[in-house]
Order: sequence, then C-alpha cells, then structure tokens
Amino acid sequence: MAAAVTAVRVRDLPGTGWGVAAVLPPGAVVQVFLGPIRTDGFGWYLVRDADSAKPSFTEGWVAAGFSPDAFIAPDPSAKPPPNSPTFVAGYAGTREGDFGPFRLEGNTALRWAIALPIGKPGGSVCRFTGTLTPSGGKAVTFLTTSTSDTPAPGTVQPAFFAQHTTLRGDLFLHVTSDCSWAVIVVRLPL
Repeated sequence: MAAAVTAVRVRDLPGTGWGVAAVLPPGAVVQVFLGPIRTDGFGWYLVRDADSAKPSFTEGWVAAGFSPDAFIAPDPSAKPPPNSPTFVAGYAGTREGDFGPFRLEGNTALRWAIALPIGKPGGSVCRFTGTLTPSGGKAVTFLTTSTSDTPAPGTVQPAFFAQHTTLRGDLFLHVTSDCSWAVIVVRLPL
C-alpha cells in the first residue's frame, strides 16, 4: 500500500527513542511494508522510500499517529516503486492466533518484527514463535525468538523456503506470542 505523510521522522526501529534515518516533508510518499507494531504509545509501520524527491532513505519506521491528525494516510493514487516486492499476505497483533490461508509460490521472503507491547514495563521479555503449515501438512517453525527493550525485526530469506519444499501452495500462519508483532509475506522480483 502506498501512503502520504505529514512531516514525520523515519526511525531506525519502532519507537521514539531510536535514531532518525530521515525526516519526510508533508506529502512525501512511502510504501508501507510491515506493521503495525504497537509500542511506545503508537502503531509503527516499516516503510520504504517510494518518492524520488529528497530526502532519500531505503526503509525505516514511522508512527501512524491518530485520526483526525494521523501522520500517515493511504494514498490510492500513489504507485509503488519499480521492482518492489509484491504483497502476498500480512498479519499483526498482540497475542497468539491462526491466520490464512495465503498462497506461497515463486521467490518468496517473510519479514517479521516484534516489540514489547504498550503497557508492558521496560525490562520485561516477550516471546514469539511462528510456524507455517501447508494445507493438510506438518507445521514448520520459521522463527522462535524473544526481545526486551529493543524491538527486533528480521527476514526469513528465500533459501528457507527452498529448503522446506513442503511450504508451497496454500499455507497457514500460527503465532504464539505475548509481543506486539507483525509478519508480512512478499514475492520478490527476479
């Protein structure tokens, strides 16, 4: 999804205490890639630069803000940059659940992020386990991790899916977590 922003800081990680990668002027266009991760009083989205105007950045996190003065809003007229990954499925939450099905085919990657949810005291630890299950097949764990005060983002590379040949066709995502989390499945350009 493409979105337009008001003047907003792009952060290195979700949260107001992290470094600023860029400051986007009003009307800048970004590609929303992952989120929301609910931490530090806001919902945070991982965005990619989709605007040829300055400042340029590769990707970073922006707070969504709140209606009616949101920092980021959908822009149906905006187009994603050329050679962008194709969105397949995306999920986010603050507790466990089952999601899908979604279709996995081609050169696929999975992006994920976890953070302490809003209201959990600093120094706490939250845990995340994610599995993918083909229709009628056995679950394959793609991630078991935890975090404390530093949000943790990562990528499950296409090599993982090449090694797990049962993960094709219609898949289901199962999440066991007490973190604020987001997972997106994308098809990468060849």
